[in-house]
Amino acid sequence: MRQDFPSIAFLAILLLCVPIIAVGSAGAEDLQTREVESRVDSVVLYGVGADVRRTAKVVLEPGVHELLFSGIPSTEYEPLEGLRASASGAWKILGVDVRRKGAVSDEDSEIRMLQDAIREARKRRDALQMRSEGIRMDLEFLKAIGMKVADGGTERVDLDIIQQQLAFVREERTRLQDNLVEELERLAVADRELDEAILVLERRGPEDGEEMVRVRVEVPEAGEGEVSIRYLCARASWEPSYSIYSVMNASTMPIDYEAVVIQATGEDWNDVEMTLSTATPSMPSGPPVLQSVYVDRKSDSPEGDRSLGSDRNQGGVFGSTGASPMEMIRNAAVNFGGSAVTYKLPGLVSVSTDEQGSTRLRIADLVAPAERVLVARPVVDQKVYLRADLVNNSSYVLLGGEAALFMEGEYVGPNRLEAVPAGADFEIWFGPDPSITIDRAVVGRTTDRTGLLGGGRQTSIEYRIEIVNEGTEAASVEIWDRRPVSRDGDIEVRVVDVSPELARDEAFQEISARQGLLKWQIDLQPAGSEGSRRTITWMVRVNRSSDMEITPIPE
Repeated sequence: MRQDFPSIAFLAILLLCVPIIAVGSAGAEDLQTREVESRVDSVVLYGVGADVRRTAKVVLEPGVHELLFSGIPSTEYEPLEGLRASASGAWKILGVDVRRKGAVSDEDSEIRMLQDAIREARKRRDALQMRSEGIRMDLEFLKAIGMKVADGGTERVDLDIIQQQLAFVREERTRLQDNLVEELERLAVADRELDEAILVLERRGPEDGEEMVRVRVEVPEAGEGEVSIRYLCARASWEPSYSIYSVMNASTMPIDYEAVVIQATGEDWNDVEMTLSTATPSMPSGPPVLQSVYVDRKSDSPEGDRSLGSDRNQGGVFGSTGASPMEMIRNAAVNFGGSAVTYKLPGLVSVSTDEQGSTRLRIADLVAPAERVLVARPVVDQKVYLRADLVNNSSYVLLGGEAALFMEGEYVGPNRLEAVPAGADFEIWFGPDPSITIDRAVVGRTTDRTGLLGGGRQTSIEYRIEIVNEGTEAASVEIWDRRPVSRDGDIEVRVVDVSPELARDEAFQEISARQGLLKWQIDLQPAGSEGSRRTITWMVRVNRSSDMEITPIPE
C-alpha cells in the first residue's frame, strides 16, 4: 500500500515540471532590405472584385532579401485580402506581409522599433497564454488525483497514507492556483502593452498613408529574377455589353461583344494581361461549418420569417461599407449568376482608376446567322414588332447583359440579352415597325339558348383583324391571338369559321394551340398593290348548361 503514494506523486510532479516556454525574441535575420519598382502586369477581373498581380524584376546577390513593393491600394492597417507572393526560378519565398511606408525609412527608426515591440508583445502574450493553459490542465489532472485518493483506490484503507495524499493534493492545488493568478495578471499586462503599442504605431503612421508589401525571398545564386505579389481589390467590376446591328435583307447580324469595366481601386492598370471571369476568387480554407438543424412546432407569429431577406447587400456596386473585399466579392457573385465563364482578352489593355467613369474593352466581334420576323399580338398591343431570331454559332457564351440595337446604322434603343450558350438560338426585339398597321375588333357577341327545350346556352363572339402594309417592301407577319380555355368538362369552347386557316407548324400545333393561342402567318405585298391589305376573321363559341354560371368570357 505504501508504494502507491510515491508513484502518484511522482507522476503529478513530472507533469508540473514540463519546461516553461521561454519568453523572448530570437535573433533577427540579417536581411538585405530594398524598395523595388513594380508594375501591375496581370488582372483577373470578376463580376465584382479583381485579383491583381504586381511584378518586380530585380538583380539579387545570394542570401535573404526583403523586397518592399509600393503603390499598393490603402488597406487602413488591415492585411490585404488574398495576399500571396511567388518568385521565378530557384528563388524561394519565405514570407509576405503589409507594413507602412514610414516603417522602412532610415530616418524614422522609431516606427521600426514600435513594430518590433508589437511583435515581441505578441510573442510574450502567446507564451503567457500557453503557460496559463498548461496550469489549468495541471489543475484538472490534480483534481482527478484527489478524486482517486478520496475513493480509497486500494482494497485495504490506510488512513495515514490517505491523509498524506490529500495533504499533497491540497498543497499542489494551492500552489498551482497562485501560479495561475500570477500568470493571468502578467497576461493582462501583456495584452495592454500590445494594444498600446498598436495604438502608438497607428498614431505615428506617415501622413501619406501609403502602405508597402514586404516580401522576404531567399536567393541561392546571384542573378536576375522576378518576384510577384497578388492581392484582391473589391472596388472593381465588369459586366457584359453588346451592340447588335440589323441591315435589311442581310442573312446575318454583326455583334460587338464588350466588357464594361468599372475600376476605382486607386491604382492604374497600364498594359496588363486581362482575364474576365464570372467565377468567385478562392482563398485557402476548409469546408463551411456544419450547423445543427432542428424541428419544432410551427409558430403562427410573423416574426418567424422576419430574417428572410434582411441581409441583402444594400451597399451599391462595391458592397456595404465596412465589408471586407472577400465578403463583398462573394456576396456579389451570387447576383452575377450562371456557370463560371472565363475570357482572356487578346493583347494588353489599359484601364485607369476612376471613381466616376467606366471603360469598354472588346471581347470579340461576332457574326450571327439571323432571320427577321414581324410579330403582332393585337389583343394586347396594336403594333407590329420586329424580332430577330439569331444563332450563337461562336465558341463564346453570351452572358446576360444590355444590348444596344441598331437598324440601318441608326441607334434604336437598348434591349436585354439573356445568357446564350455557344451554339444556341436566341431572339432580340427591335421594337415596332411603323410600316405595318394592324387593327383588332370584336364584330359581335350573342348568347342563345340551345338544345332540347332550351336546356343549354351558347355564347358566340365574332372577331376581325385588319392588317395593312404601308411600306415599299413585301412583308410576312406572324399574328397571334387567343381563345378562352375551359377548366371545366361541362364547359365547351370551340373556334369556328376561321379565315384564313391557322398556322400548321408543329411547334404551334403541339404546344401553343393546346394553351388556347391562335397563330396566323400572313404575307403582305408592298403598299399600293393587291395583297397589301389582309383580313382575318374567326368566331369563338362557348357552350354550357342553362343553369351554369361561368366567369366572364374575355374578348
